[in-house]
Amino acid sequence: MPLTPELLIPRLGDVLVEQGLITKDQLTLALEKQKNDRLQGKSTLLGQVMREMSILDQQTLDQAITQQILSLQNSLKEANEFLERRVQERTAELEEAYKKLSELNDLKSNFIANISHELRTPLTHILGYLDLMYSDGLDNLRDDQKESLDIIHKASDRLGHLIEDLILFSSSEVGSISIGKETFDLVAVVKDVVWKSDTAIRKRKVMVKTVFPAKPVLVYADRSKIYWVINQLLDNAIKFNHEGGSIEVTVEEMENRINTSVVDSGIGIDKAKIRDIFEPFHQIDGSSTRKHGGTGLGLTLAKKILEAHNQDLIVASTPSKGSSFSFFLDKPENIE
Repeated sequence: MPLTPELLIPRLGDVLVEQGLITKDQLTLALEKQKNDRLQGKSTLLGQVMREMSILDQQTLDQAITQQILSLQNSLKEANEFLERRVQERTAELEEAYKKLSELNDLKSNFIANISHELRTPLTHILGYLDLMYSDGLDNLRDDQKESLDIIHKASDRLGHLIEDLILFSSSEVGSISIGKETFDLVAVVKDVVWKSDTAIRKRKVMVKTVFPAKPVLVYADRSKIYWVINQLLDNAIKFNHEGGSIEVTVEEMENRINTSVVDSGIGIDKAKIRDIFEPFHQIDGSSTRKHGGTGLGLTLAKKILEAHNQDLIVASTPSKGSSFSFFLDKPENIE
C-alpha cells in the first residue's frame, strides 16, 4: 500500500462526518464497498473508495486530512505542554518535600545530640556519687544495700554506653565519622574485648573460642572505634545466642589485609531482613514483648565506622543456625 497522508488519520470516516463533508449514510456505503474490495483481494483506503464513488474529490479530501493533522498536532502540543507543567509542578513538590525531610532529619539529629548531652550531665553526677560511696567503703551497709548499689552502678554504666552510642550516631548523621588511624595489635584488642565480656559470657552460658596467630597482628586503623565494632559484634553474638551456644572470634592474617570475624550459633537472621538490621533504631523483633534490649544503633554504627575505614561489614546468616559478621582492615605496610 503506497504511503499517503490518509494513513496518519485514525477513523477518517468519523472525522469527515464530524467536519460535515459526508453523511453517515455515505460513510456506511463507502465502508461496505471497501469491505467488498478487500474480499476480492483489493487493498484500498477509505479515501480512495470515496473518490471512486464520487462522494469526495481529491482536493476536499486533502484539505480534510490536512486540517485533522493540524488538529492532532495542536492536541499533541497541548498535551506535551500540560505534561511539562505537571512535571515541573511535581518536581517542585518533590523538592519541597525533600527540603522538609532534610529539615526533619536535621531536627532529629540535633534532638538526639542535645538530649544525649543533657542525659550525660545527671548521669555523671550519679556515677560520681556512686564512686564516692565505693571509695568511702561499704562496711556500714547491709548486703542487700550493697547489692542495690551494684545494680545501680551497672545500670548507670549501661546507660552511659547507650548515651555515647547516641552521641556517636548523631555526629555520624551530621557528617562522616571522624577516625584517627594508628598502628596497633588487633589480637590484643580482641583479647581485651573478650576478657571484658566475661561476665556476660558466663551469664549467658555460651562458649567463646578465639582463633588468632600467636604473634601480634598489626593493623592500621582507629583503635578505639575498631574496639567498639568488635565489642558490638561480640555483644550481639552473646545476646542473640542460645544458652549453651558457641561463638568463635577469629583474626586471620591474609596476604594484603587482616580479616576479623565473629561467628555465633544463635537465632540467625532471615535473608530478607539482613538489610533491615543496619537501619537505625531498628529491631528484628519490634514487639513490646521482645526478649533482647538495645537501641538498635549497634550495627548501624559498626557499618558506618567500617565505611569510614573504606571497608564493609560482611554478613552471612541462617535462621535458627547462627550468623557471621566479618570485616577487613589494612596492614600498616600496605598504607601509602
